[in-house]
Amino acid sequence: MNSPDTPPGSAGASGDKVRLTAIVRGMVQGVGFRYRVLRQALKLKLTGTVVNQPDGSVVITAEGLPSALDGLIEWVRSPSAPGVVENVEEHHSPATGEFNSFDAG
Repeated sequence: MNSPDTPPGSAGASGDKVRLTAIVRGMVQGVGFRYRVLRQALKLKLTGTVVNQPDGSVVITAEGLPSALDGLIEWVRSPSAPGVVENVEEHHSPATGEFNSFDAG
């Protein structure tokens, strides 16, 4: 059980929220992918960023409830996502709470 003075970043500081970092590869730049990810993330009440990378991939960093993050990844892998997603590499870690909203960089 956490005390009221549990420092940020400690277990329980972000409630049940977790962080997902996903590297999405395929034809995902120049097709509206980031803005559609942004819309999905906002619907799912996630915070974070989605950013194009020089190698043609897109990196999604999102924080929220595990079920919402699962919903975002399910959507990214679905035919509803614009472009052609060939591969999604996922990493999960504790939420940091650093994001106040979701932005497309």
